Amino acid sequence: MVLSKQENAVITLLCQGFCCKEISDKLQISPRTVETYIERLMYKLRARNRLELVAIYVRQYERLK
Repeated sequence: MVLSKQENAVITLLCQGFCCKEISDKLQISPRTVETYIERLMYKLRARNRLELVAIYVRQYERLK
């Protein structure tokens, strides 16, 4: 899985439990941009929802350690 630097930042914050508004504040991007990154991540990782997205990412990240 190849993620951009910004996608990686968004998914990392999402895994930490931050909502879109909090992520947008931390990364200084709009909430809609955060939503777009999440949509792209769901497509790339073939996740059906955000919970599955986080689960897939965590499993993949643990495997790469």
